[in-house]
Amino acid sequence: MLFEPSSGTSTMQLKHLCLILPAGFKEINPVDDEQVRKPAKEVEKDAYRGCGNQVLALIRDLLCRVYDSKWINFCRHESQRTQQSAVFHDTDGIQLSDKVGADNPRIFSFAELYIGSNGFSEDEVLGSGGFGKVYRAVLLSDGTVVAVKCLAERGERFEKTFVAELVAVAHLRHRNLVRLRGWCIHEDQLLLVYDYMPNRSLDRILFRRPENMGSAPLSWERRRNIVRGLAAALFYLHEQLETQIIHRDVKTSNVMLDSHYNARLGDFGLARWLEHELEYQSSRPSTQNDQFRLAETTRIGGTIGYLPPESFQKRSIATAKSDVFSFGIVVLEVVSGRRAVDLTYTDDQIVLLDWIRRLSEEGKLLQAGDSRLPDGSYNLSDMELLTHLALLCTLHNPESRPNMRWVVETLSGNISGKLPALPSFRSHPLYISLSSPTNTSTSNSNTTRSMTLSTSTTATCASSHYVTATGETIYATAECENRNTSSLDSIYQRSKKFPLVETPREISFKEIISATNNFCESQRVAELDFGTAYHGFLDNSHHILVKRLGMKTCPALRARFSNELQNLGRLRHRNLVQLRGWCTEQGEMLVVYDYSANRLLSHLLFHHVHRFDHSILQWRHRYNIIKSLASAILYLHEEWDEQVIHRNITSSAIIIDPDMNPRLGCFALAEFLTRNEHGNHVTANSSRSVCGIFGYMSPEYIESGQATPMADVYSFGIVVLEVVSGQMAVDFRRPEVLLVKWVLEFEARRRPFEELADIRLNEEYNHKELMRLVKLGIACTSSNPQLRPSMRQITSILNGNDDCFVSAGQRESREEWKERNTSSVSLINRIQALGIQ
Repeated sequence: MLFEPSSGTSTMQLKHLCLILPAGFKEINPVDDEQVRKPAKEVEKDAYRGCGNQVLALIRDLLCRVYDSKWINFCRHESQRTQQSAVFHDTDGIQLSDKVGADNPRIFSFAELYIGSNGFSEDEVLGSGGFGKVYRAVLLSDGTVVAVKCLAERGERFEKTFVAELVAVAHLRHRNLVRLRGWCIHEDQLLLVYDYMPNRSLDRILFRRPENMGSAPLSWERRRNIVRGLAAALFYLHEQLETQIIHRDVKTSNVMLDSHYNARLGDFGLARWLEHELEYQSSRPSTQNDQFRLAETTRIGGTIGYLPPESFQKRSIATAKSDVFSFGIVVLEVVSGRRAVDLTYTDDQIVLLDWIRRLSEEGKLLQAGDSRLPDGSYNLSDMELLTHLALLCTLHNPESRPNMRWVVETLSGNISGKLPALPSFRSHPLYISLSSPTNTSTSNSNTTRSMTLSTSTTATCASSHYVTATGETIYATAECENRNTSSLDSIYQRSKKFPLVETPREISFKEIISATNNFCESQRVAELDFGTAYHGFLDNSHHILVKRLGMKTCPALRARFSNELQNLGRLRHRNLVQLRGWCTEQGEMLVVYDYSANRLLSHLLFHHVHRFDHSILQWRHRYNIIKSLASAILYLHEEWDEQVIHRNITSSAIIIDPDMNPRLGCFALAEFLTRNEHGNHVTANSSRSVCGIFGYMSPEYIESGQATPMADVYSFGIVVLEVVSGQMAVDFRRPEVLLVKWVLEFEARRRPFEELADIRLNEEYNHKELMRLVKLGIACTSSNPQLRPSMRQITSILNGNDDCFVSAGQRESREEWKERNTSSVSLINRIQALGIQ
């Protein structure tokens, strides 16, 4: 220890604290009889972190005794934070993971953010606005660079904005959304901590003038990619979550750019969301008629130039179509390189939307393109398509605007034919009408202008070739129709008592015993992949599903358990099971999910008393299950932060809730891939072991052991065929055994596809949808992975775009199928030879 005397005093100050450990410290085993008896290969380097943590805890205690109460509070907080992210052990003391929950939003100490931002120095300011300032900070814990958003104003309204943003984004997981790392409430200061975006916001790069540019303007390819990313983010918020989130402030300054110039939508301070009555979920059964409540709909927030025309009217209500309008304005800005409202232009060009509408009327739409883009650096048809699409999104009548699902399909190239024709904009009112004031200032050369907002209710409804939402999802909640408080008010009141955001956590064995009535047989739900599932109520409120794994000493099972915990909590989609926590006490390995289940899909399809069971799964439910499952897999493959190969997509891995909506679970075998510096997906696990359920695994995966998205597509195709036919993927009672071979033989004999339909449906199905699913199942289960459609093409097909099907001339023959499936056929022959059924 090095001490220095304080100037002018005789007291000593602690200058440096140095701990000298013996040489070879990492090779010294802690004294533990149990560890001594274990094989040496089970002892890992990370096992010694426990000793280091004990030393650090001792140092903290010593420092807390020396310094004042502020340090004591800081130390207590740091101790709590360390405990939350610490490694956890079962009764045998074997470490399972040290990263579980590490990516969940957490409470930061003010000290860490203050030090990391150099005392919130002006030199670290990244941006500012009406909310306050955003600072760059370096976290002391791991050296990560983050962005810290500080709320400048005070009072209940601004605190509600803080809570709204926190609640809205805490659980969001999408590659085109800025990820929330945590928050801090220090005295009267409110701070949100986000991932740092090296390229700042889109407006900073897009609107740089040539004289201020140190580099070339944003390339056309990057502009297209940014538009696609923003569209995907809004589609996720509007349709892919349990609650529909309406952003209400989509603009270029809120579109952040990461190191690869990928768009990441941020700033959810004005977000409002349609949500289930959460306080009633645990006490009443869910029904198909569940209603939603729109929080804070009396005021529409946003920025002039991006606000939809309907927002200028009294009693206006924010809908998803409000975001669609704002998205369209951003696209026009990206195409033109101009701001939505720019007073530096002449009167007829100040308002970007009105100017481009006039160009459209004159047949000069391409003149809207950014003049700074070099000739030949972009495709004219691409520019025209984006501009046309933006004008559709900004139509005056909200009902005439497309939804974000259709926009994403169009940008992905999955919409065949031409876009719907634009209406005549001569009948459209101006977005903003300009008038010169009577007393203009002549003190400078710039003419002062005033802007008058158009409040006309004139609407021109264009003929629409796409399905649009008309606001029918907005209802008053029956349970709250007599209450005046909004959901945001109730959330704000609850926020006074932290923790506000519930992230996956370690749950005590005592809590689980109480919830499941000591794993009572009456509360057993089903067998799920590597364990038995039980349901119960945690804290007498949250309905949970507990997966209990056996064989606690099995290393492979431990690895799968750790893998599932580490990654599942980072996923968020309405058709994926949601992780609530875990437990490793008493030698158990328990995974706890939110429970909204009724039965497994396999039970509904196959486990029936007789052929015409009254609980037959109706066709409309079957088709919806397939559509929703495809959406979840697309999210895993392309829309999450990284990429997930599930490797275990089966009818037994799909839980059906009481509303007949599916949730994909069983992530124990999933591979979570990360992107390298070139943007390609790679896995840290170089071993290529074949893990999965026979009958659902693709031929190339069985042969190589390398999981790819196309292997998941194959498994999805098998589930599609199961849903259509009511037949199991593997059934030794059939001569062909494998369902995919049975369908192949069926097709080869040119038998009508209608005969594949589950006999229990009694021919009550939509014929066009049946044909679509049969063709889709056949295409997805092609033995040649190059002939299978991607999950994005599949979702487009399920939405009615049959042009995405692979050409019928590319079907494989029976001989090709046998050659590619040699391993599966050989295994079946051996099993049949043993007489196993």
